[in-house]
Amino acid sequence: MVRSALAWVVFGIAVIVSGTGCAHRIWNAPIGRQAMDDRYEFRNRLPKNSQDIFVVLAFSGGGTRAASFSYGVLEALRDTTIEVDGAQRRLLDEVDVITSVSGGSYTAAYYGLHGDRIFSEFKREFLYRDWQGELIGLAARPGSLARTASGDYNRSDLVAAYLDRTLFAGATYRDLSQHDLPFIIINASDINNATTFSFIQQQFDFLCSDLAPYPVANAVMASSAVPGPFASMALRNYDGCNERNQPWVADALAHDSFLERRRAVALALERYAIPDRMPIVRLVDGGVTDNLGVRGSMMSPVAHYGNVPEMSGAFTRDQLQRVRNVLVVIANAQVYTETDWSLQGREPGLTAMLRSSFDSALGILNTETVSLAKQGFLMWEDHVNTMRGPDQAKVRVHFSILTFDQIESADVRRRFNAMPTTFRLQPAQVDALVAQSRELLQKSPEFVEFLHDVGNRHVEQAATP
Repeated sequence: MVRSALAWVVFGIAVIVSGTGCAHRIWNAPIGRQAMDDRYEFRNRLPKNSQDIFVVLAFSGGGTRAASFSYGVLEALRDTTIEVDGAQRRLLDEVDVITSVSGGSYTAAYYGLHGDRIFSEFKREFLYRDWQGELIGLAARPGSLARTASGDYNRSDLVAAYLDRTLFAGATYRDLSQHDLPFIIINASDINNATTFSFIQQQFDFLCSDLAPYPVANAVMASSAVPGPFASMALRNYDGCNERNQPWVADALAHDSFLERRRAVALALERYAIPDRMPIVRLVDGGVTDNLGVRGSMMSPVAHYGNVPEMSGAFTRDQLQRVRNVLVVIANAQVYTETDWSLQGREPGLTAMLRSSFDSALGILNTETVSLAKQGFLMWEDHVNTMRGPDQAKVRVHFSILTFDQIESADVRRRFNAMPTTFRLQPAQVDALVAQSRELLQKSPEFVEFLHDVGNRHVEQAATP
């Protein structure tokens, strides 16, 4: 998640409150007559790769630090070759889902649009660029002063439009996850309902809205719109569609216990059903509700139609019988930064107190999210294996978590923990993050076990940057 360290950079945007202008935000479109195979959901956009292997990547927040750390995971998977049905394939081509938050969403979205082009262009187009300087320049333009004065256009809309013109070149959800690239789930936080909001068609169904024409840049901006420096991103909640009326929501509210997650999600979805009471949904940085982007999206009942067996989520009934090895890789770029007031034994000031309190809450949330996500995947593993006969091979989940805490050298750990949560890093810092995530993944016991189970043949080593 992009924290308050970025506040000074976007302050120039935040103070734009006067003038007149005619710009208007890009609103989400009302739902129309959708063809079933055009919907942005698992059944249409999962790549047609091996049925025996299912790979999920989760990219955390953390500005350019997180984007670089996530990029290193993609590089490592590109350079890992496994045998699938008697042929050698890159493990990267077996990735089925990438779920992301904030800084990690830039890497996920770019790969979901461009595939291997990320390896030749993303460093130059994003990781090495001074995006902070560009945002300051954007805020200082005379035209920006006028555009952001409108009630229908705020500083986050301004940045989203800039991203759309530059990094994402006008791409919409019709363009994402095509040509057997992974299904990308970009996550923001719905502050109307205090819940994760995933940019998938199932979530948009509850707004009676069509995701297909929505700009990818706007979703990425919502995912990284840290409260304070950035304004919220807005979505219209439309009325009058059948897609909103899903029986599992009423069933969850009527029969699930108060502690069950499906019921908690159903409560939030039910609030969308009366647009007069919630005409606009406000979205901010996904890290507010889940800075790892795994429980609120890939495992959400929204994505799986309430976990109703007759509906198709990530797996059809046939696929559930065939899958053997599941790999989950969580690239968590969270840092622990020593503060001056802590080192000196001083009382923190108001700003420092608020920042440290927020970081403490985020750290606890990350730890609990990882624990619950792992527990959820293992429960799924047990459920699938219970369904299989005694003569059927069992499914196995390999859950790999990559964090700076796993770095053996205390000096190296301190160096990475000192990297700021900003959208500007030195190229040497970017290269170090990429190399470190590659190393952590290749040393991960769970990753090594997965490669053993699927019959790994070769892991190439990247050249030292």
